Amino acid sequence: MERHFTATVYIISGQRLLLHKHAKLGKWLPPGGHVEPNETPPEAARRETKEETGLDIDFIEQENLKINAYNAVSFERPFLCLLENIPAHKEKPAHQHMDFIYVAKPIKAKTYLNEFQWFEWKDLLQMEEELFPDTLEMARLLIGPTICETSASLASPHSCGNR
Repeated sequence: MERHFTATVYIISGQRLLLHKHAKLGKWLPPGGHVEPNETPPEAARRETKEETGLDIDFIEQENLKINAYNAVSFERPFLCLLENIPAHKEKPAHQHMDFIYVAKPIKAKTYLNEFQWFEWKDLLQMEEELFPDTLEMARLLIGPTICETSASLASPHSCGNR
């Protein structure tokens, strides 16, 4: 099966996530797309985000270990990597995406393209049918309730400390 490198960016601001409704798929997705020849995954992530949203972003770092030598230099590590099965569509056969998933914050709270909207966790729960399962799971990890919040009815008010 053919495989393509892709990059996706989950942009968060506070407890909100930026998504758009994909015209062909009818599902809400974060910005992203294919990695072009001679482009690194983080470069693709920034480019796709800028093209699709108009936003400049800062990645949320995943590690402090970096190498900066004459023969090798570190670039941003993704939050997660996924192998995604993409079904056949019209003339395109089924294939897979090797998706580099990044998490970022907008550099400035400026206007973004109209197709994108900010969502809170409670909003996403009400539109589960309009999200792919991995998008909902990423949203839960990034902006969903913490263990303390979900177990609040079972635990004493002081069991998780003050946030």
